Amino acid sequence: MQSLGIIVLTGGGSTRMGRHKPALDVGGRPIVGRVLAACAGLPTVVVGDGAGVPEGVLVVREEPPGGGPVAGIAAGFTALIGPYAAHPGPAAPRLQRGAGARRLDRVAVLAGDLPFLTRAALEDLVEALESDPSAELALPVDADQHVNWLCGVWRTAVLARCLLAVGDPSGVSVRRLIDSSSRALVADHTGWSADVDTPEDLAAARAAAHAPADGRAPSSARKSRGVS
Repeated sequence: MQSLGIIVLTGGGSTRMGRHKPALDVGGRPIVGRVLAACAGLPTVVVGDGAGVPEGVLVVREEPPGGGPVAGIAAGFTALIGPYAAHPGPAAPRLQRGAGARRLDRVAVLAGDLPFLTRAALEDLVEALESDPSAELALPVDADQHVNWLCGVWRTAVLARCLLAVGDPSGVSVRRLIDSSSRALVADHTGWSADVDTPEDLAAARAAAHAPADGRAPSSARKSRGVS
């Protein structure tokens, strides 16, 4: 995990929710704070709106603002590591900020509205890459076989290569970014990859956060949506 960097995306329009989702409270803290807690101690950058982000966490904006998730990923990669054009090869690049000679050979790309993400889930994604040399990124798949494209761990050189391939990232879909990259799928049996898109999702997440712990997200939240 020490070679894992984190990009958290908070720049979406939250159109179905009607409010900025990452800053909404679940279990006594903003959802984005819950995401960042799962990433504690790892090199991290938040891309987008900084509402709800704790002090001390680097926040940058995608270019142009509102340019979509791939524009956010590109901005996060550049802020965390450096220009991705310099890192398409097999060698893992050195971290640009605050970690000396540490190399980041994995990068997690996470939506900022994942209230049940855990450190163990991140470790499972990393382990999936480590155990399958042919896999280029690891993604969760839920019980309904839905994959959350914004809850994954990439090999750094692969992400750099894919960002280069799409050119201008503004308006590009995450599915186009991933394209034909080889994926390791990690079973999510408890809902840790579920996002919060609607007021109903938020209500269910809040109820689950205050319920006796059973290791599962609420049934209405145990869904992972693709990103267009």
